[in-house]
Amino acid sequence: MNIAICDDEKVFLKQLHMKINSLKIHNCQISEFTSGQELLSNFVKGMYEIIILDVEMPGLNGLETAERIRQTDKSVIISFLTNYSEFAVKGYEVGAFRYILKNQPDYAYMEQLLSVFDEYNQKFRTFTFTNRNLTFSFKLIHILYFEVHGRKVTIFTTSGEIEYYGEFAEICSELQEYHFVQTNKGMLVNLEHIQQFVKNDIILSNGKKIQLGRTYKDKIISDYLEYTSER
Repeated sequence: MNIAICDDEKVFLKQLHMKINSLKIHNCQISEFTSGQELLSNFVKGMYEIIILDVEMPGLNGLETAERIRQTDKSVIISFLTNYSEFAVKGYEVGAFRYILKNQPDYAYMEQLLSVFDEYNQKFRTFTFTNRNLTFSFKLIHILYFEVHGRKVTIFTTSGEIEYYGEFAEICSELQEYHFVQTNKGMLVNLEHIQQFVKNDIILSNGKKIQLGRTYKDKIISDYLEYTSER
């Protein structure tokens, strides 16, 4: 896991670094930056899974830095460090749903920090399967949908498709708690990639149109509305 932390006050930067290290996260790499401009100068899409930004910084503040990051990277988790809880509301405009208050009791600080990593575990979880003695893993965020005929499973991802033999019931059991919904018999769709509903169809992020089964339609719409309200 690659994490970027950015704060112009080095005391808070070091404090945050120490707090993250205390969580003993496996294979965690932390990069420190003291300004939004410095972070952006070294930023490449996909470089980090988590970015934690101080809201108030000279030059580019945290909100402005987050806006620029979002222009190229929609999936990275962004959280804000702030002295004022009202700044958290502005974070929703740039897809940052977590904030960490600097001056608060240690237990509360750690709870807010842990919430960021809980989101990471949800968003960057992988689906793993074996095909012809080879093991494949895909991040759930990159999977659009599964289509199953008998035991033949086709996984449609943002980079292509792949087939293997598996059980649809097992796939549903594993993934339905991670925002995958059944749209009809033998098809499981990632809510993250639903763009719109058109009558009895859904349109995915790749333009694919998938027909909704009559018995599944109400639940899918309900799950989708709940999912989008939480984002």
